[in-house]
Amino acid sequence: MNLSLLRVIQKELIFLVYKNFEKSLLSHFIFFSYLGARICYAKTHPLALFFEEKFQNFEKFKSFLLNLKKAKHYSVFSHTPIFLNTQSLSEKEKSLLAQNFFKTFWDNENGYALFNLRHLAENLEDKEFKKLIDIAPDLSSINIKIFKNFQLFYEGSFSNLPIEIFKEDNSVWATPEVIIIEIKINHPFNWIGVIAHNFSRIFSHQFVRHTWLNFNQRSHRYTNIEKFVIPSTFDEKCKDVYEKIIKLSLETYKDLSGSIKKEDTRFIIPQGVATSILATAPLFIWEDFINKRAIPQAQEEIRKLACLLKENLF
Repeated sequence: MNLSLLRVIQKELIFLVYKNFEKSLLSHFIFFSYLGARICYAKTHPLALFFEEKFQNFEKFKSFLLNLKKAKHYSVFSHTPIFLNTQSLSEKEKSLLAQNFFKTFWDNENGYALFNLRHLAENLEDKEFKKLIDIAPDLSSINIKIFKNFQLFYEGSFSNLPIEIFKEDNSVWATPEVIIIEIKINHPFNWIGVIAHNFSRIFSHQFVRHTWLNFNQRSHRYTNIEKFVIPSTFDEKCKDVYEKIIKLSLETYKDLSGSIKKEDTRFIIPQGVATSILATAPLFIWEDFINKRAIPQAQEEIRKLACLLKENLF
C-alpha cells in the first residue's frame, strides 16, 4: 500500500475515532501537546511553560495548537492520548483501525484502544480540529514529582509548585532533574509524562531509541548553550581537561555565531551539553524502558533515570 492510499483510508476511518473517543478526558491531557511543542524552543525551566501567556490565555492556547497543525508539526500531538471506546465498534471496524493507524494499543478485555491526538490532527480538516480542541486544559488532576540530582525535591499539585524550582545557578555544570507528571483520574492505559531536564545529549541519543515513547527535545538550533553534564567517573584531572574544552568551544561558538548558521556552529560543542526532553507513554511502555535500562550495563544517566522510574512508578 502506498502512502497516498493509506492517507485516504485513514481520513475515511478517522471519524470512527472522532465519534467514539472519551471526549471528557481530553481536557486533562491536552497540555502535554503544548509542553511537547514549547520544550523545543524554550530557554526557561520546563515547568515555567505553564505560566506563559499563550498557555494561560485560552484563545491564544487554541490558536497556538491550530497553527501547529497547519504547519504540520504533528509529532507534538502524540503526547496527548485519545482513549477510544471500542464497545460499539464491529470486529471489522476494529481490525481496519488496527491495520491502518501506527502506534495504537488495544485492550479488548476492557473495551478500549489507545490512539493519540496526532491521529486526529493529521486526518481532520482544520475546522473540525479547531472544534475538537475548543476545550480548556484542566490541570487540577495533575500530580508532579520533581527530583533534583535524583533526590525527591517536590511532590504535589501544579498549583503548589515551589518558586525555587525555577532558579538556575550560574555554574556551567548542570544539575539533573527528573519531572514525573501523572494524571490522578481513572483512565485506561495509565498515561505518564516524564521530563529529563539538564541531561546530556549523549543521554538523549540513547533515550530516543525507545521508539514506543513519544519525544520532543530542546533544540540548540533555537536556544542558547549554557550548561554541561559531567560524569561522576571524572576525577579532578578529567574535569579540568573537560572544563578547558568547554571554555574553548563556547568561545569559538560565540565567535562564529555571527558568520555561521547557529545550526552549524553546534558541531563544535561537546556532546555533554545539557538538554531537556519530554517523553510520554502508557505505563506498560515505561515498564519496557525500565526493564531495558535499569541494568548495570546501561550508561550512567539513563540507568539512573530508569532506576528512579522503577522505584516511583512500580
